[in-house]
Amino acid sequence: MPLFVYGTLMRGERSHALLGRARCLGAARTAASFELADLGAYPALVRGGSVGVLGELYEPDGETLAALDLYEGCPELFRREPIELDEGGRCEAYLMLPRQVRTCPRIASGDWRSRGR
Repeated sequence: MPLFVYGTLMRGERSHALLGRARCLGAARTAASFELADLGAYPALVRGGSVGVLGELYEPDGETLAALDLYEGCPELFRREPIELDEGGRCEAYLMLPRQVRTCPRIASGDWRSRGR
């Protein structure tokens, strides 16, 4: 299943190299049922909102996915779960629980790159 990335793993962001040789499938947007929390150094995708979050889809191999799980603190910090995209497709993404980001500001646009604008 493809992996949806929406923050520091996207092209041009500081952690993108962790995707290794994963094939990029292009830009994508989640279904409008999420929130994007701003944790300062990185964002968190959270279920239960009404935002379509912008990101990119990749096809990582098993070794890369295992390394990403370790980097993302999965499953203690983030959980890798299936999600729906705005056009009905499915993929996996790293999510946090709403209680983990209760006091964090939200990025209303759903676009990590436009957070400071």
